[in-house]
This record gives sequence, C-alpha cells and structure tokens, in this order.
Amino acid sequence: MKLLYSKFAVLFLLLAVTTIAAADPATVQLLSRGRMNEAIRALSNRGDAESFNLLSRAYYAMERWDDAVRWGERATAERPQDAGYHLWLARAYGRKAGDSSPLAAAGLARKAKNEFERAVQLDPANVEARSDLSKYYVQAPAVMGGGLDKARDQAAQVNKYDAAEAHSILAQVAAKAKRYDEAESQFRSAIKEAHNPATYWLQLADFYRLRGRFDDVQKTVLTAMALPGRAAENYFDAANELYLSGRDFPDATQYLQKYLDSGGLVEDAPAFRAHYLLGQIYEKMGRGADATSEYEASLALASGFDRARKALGRLQ
Repeated sequence: MKLLYSKFAVLFLLLAVTTIAAADPATVQLLSRGRMNEAIRALSNRGDAESFNLLSRAYYAMERWDDAVRWGERATAERPQDAGYHLWLARAYGRKAGDSSPLAAAGLARKAKNEFERAVQLDPANVEARSDLSKYYVQAPAVMGGGLDKARDQAAQVNKYDAAEAHSILAQVAAKAKRYDEAESQFRSAIKEAHNPATYWLQLADFYRLRGRFDDVQKTVLTAMALPGRAAENYFDAANELYLSGRDFPDATQYLQKYLDSGGLVEDAPAFRAHYLLGQIYEKMGRGADATSEYEASLALASGFDRARKALGRLQ
C-alpha cells in the first residue's frame, strides 16, 4: 500500500511491508492478518533479532510508538547489518516524532533520517528504503537534512529498479514545489510504467484530494477499482480515499468488506485497521450500532489500538 499523504503523520506517511531474512512465516502471517494480540503473545518470550523486529512492527501498526522504537532499537543492536531492521526503526522514529514536542521531534526526525540512510547504505537496491528516504527529503526542512535535490537523486537511483516508483517520487517533489501540473503528469507516467496501475491511480486520487478536487478523487478511485489484476490492498486504499473525501460511503464500505473477505490481507493494511476504518465510515453514515461492532472487532484483534478504544468509548 503506497498512498502518499492520507495516512498518519506528515513526514512519515508510508507504511510498507519489508521482507526480512528467515522471518517466522506463522508470525508474519499474524501481522498480515492484523492479529496483533496473538502476534505479541507469540513473540514476547523470544530473544532473537527477528522477533524484536516483528514486535516493533506489531506495535508500529497499533501506533504504540515508544514500544515500536524500543523493540526496533533492540533488533538493530542485535543485527546491525540488516537494512530492513534499520528501515523499520526509521519509520518508528519518524512516527514518534509526529506525536512529540517540537524539541523532541527534531531529534527523533534526525534519528529517522540516519536510519533511512543507513538502510540505503546497507542495501542500495532496496526500493522501499530509497522511497521512504526520498519522502523524508521532500518533507523535511533543510536544517533537518531535507532537500528536493536529494529526493531527485533518490528517484534517479530508484529508476534503475522501478520506473513507476521513480515517477511517484518525482511527483512528490513537484507537488512540494507547487508545480501541480508537473506532479499530475508524473503520477500519470507512474501509472503507465506500473505493473499494478491501480496503486498509482490511488496515489493520484490522494493528490487530487489534497488539492480539493473531490470529483476527480471519486472518478479516479472508480478508474482504479475497475482495473483487472489489482492488489487486494487497493480495496483498503480506495475506501480510505473515499472516506477522507467524504464521498461514496456505501462504496467505501463495500471495498472494505471485499478486502476483509479477500484472503489477501497485508501487513500494511491489517484487518484491525480495516475494521476501524469501517467503523469510522459507519459513524459518518449514522449507523452507530454497526460502527460499535466494527470497533469491537478491531479491538478483538489489537487490544492495544487506542484509536478504536476511544472511538468505542464515544459510542457507549
């Protein structure tokens, strides 16, 4: 799932799935299915770097930033040459920065930058790491190591491996520079190059939403979801775009149900978050009982997910 702007904090908006060496398939499957309570129980008594990393990812998904950082730091300490571990720690630092005081946030953001750069140094062909690093460079001020030229350099490197993602990075650069026509053109180039064009159609929808072009959001989401061979997580992203745009709530609920029933759940869009989003949409539709059921379903999978707990408290 690669929506650029919709989800979470300003500087560190992407959750992405990173494959790590010798990952425990059963536990990774729990993360993909969003069964965080079970995953944490399975991992808590283990003392290896892989388990520390998986714990960090589980807490990251639930927005428990302190725990995500703590376990991520232990993973990188145990296995300092693993690029994937540094990438996840960077994300945890970044998201914690988004919820911290300005003074603390500056230090955490620099730590995130260093970890992103370390991941790229360890694995220069890691497109996810370069893509996340480029987003840091786009959003962060120069005093914190940001810079559009740095992001363009990352796009040039990514282009060796994934032309669509390179165009996506260049679209973000153009949007930050307020060259909106160029940004739209780059997104359309990404769509042409992509193996799964629906993902980049949904990035374009996200761009339109931030520009206040809500009719275009609606049309673009429909275009994405009409494509054959789209990924299961595209259903989640499409529903999220419609929810954030205040459009087509019935279609958004159908997309989420299709995602939950798809058998193709991914860590980047865990089931507990899909239930939570469905609850939010039902609230907007005035369906309080249905919203309550979805929040309860979210907490049954991830009892530490405070957003769902607070939402449920609102309705009770």
